[in-house]
Amino acid sequence: MRILIVDDNIALQEVLTEVISDAGHSVRNAMSTDGALSIIESFRPDTIVLDADMQDGRGLMLLDRMQSNEPPIETPVVVIRSWNRQIPQDSPVVRACIKKPFTVQDVLESIENAHAAEPGPRETPAAAAVERAEADQDMPRDALAQKKVLYGKSYIMFRSGPEEIYEMISMFSDEGCDVLLVTARKKKAAAKRFGNNVTVMSMMVRTFGGIFNIYGLGTMIDEIENFIEDNDKPVVAFDDLGQIINRNGMNSTLTAIHHLVTKKYGKDMTFLVSVDPKGFTNKDKEILLNHMIYHDPTGV
Repeated sequence: MRILIVDDNIALQEVLTEVISDAGHSVRNAMSTDGALSIIESFRPDTIVLDADMQDGRGLMLLDRMQSNEPPIETPVVVIRSWNRQIPQDSPVVRACIKKPFTVQDVLESIENAHAAEPGPRETPAAAAVERAEADQDMPRDALAQKKVLYGKSYIMFRSGPEEIYEMISMFSDEGCDVLLVTARKKKAAAKRFGNNVTVMSMMVRTFGGIFNIYGLGTMIDEIENFIEDNDKPVVAFDDLGQIINRNGMNSTLTAIHHLVTKKYGKDMTFLVSVDPKGFTNKDKEILLNHMIYHDPTGV
């Protein structure tokens, strides 16, 4: 299908473009209502994805201008909105609403269903489920988009320290995700940083004689899969994959990560992996990049 994205937030626009293009759709972008109307005329989109928050909250003006056009533009519209922004209930072109933060599944299902739906905004199931729980919270909604990160995809960072992945963990946690931090550091230190907002699984366990050792990969996989099964919006973060590699070997660890990231869980979820690039060959990096997106926290 031909999809027009109307959004003046460049970071969010790029995330949406990537997700929709990866699904096989043809995508064009507009950053204003005037630009959107011009592209609608030439591109003839099958569906419009509109950010209601664009132009300081005036994005919904596009709906009025579509209807006042001669003849009226009746292209189905999927509206992306903040939790506190109301959508017109009587618009004949609005077929679905996606509430921030959204998942890959939210976006793609809304686009696929836009033509089948009757006029009138319909919240995606995932968004409707959290609407009531978040109604009284003023949560930041664009932090992940500014980082060009989207829930439902997995990311790897080649970094020598954990600070960047800790920042991402905090952002996902603030967005209401269920985060499991897998760390080779002591559990108490990690728990002190994030409090009760993040579940910490320390790979470091005390053995006989007070010597610390690292969990085996089988135990790690079992605990991670149980966490994913037990939580609605799981995020699993490894703050130092190198430590696990040192204990279990490169090939075994990469095989375990491949198993975890590619397994079908029946729900959206995200893996975050940070690893020191020293000692990694290009082939090793390619294995990780086959199923995860490289993320540069500096944006360089």
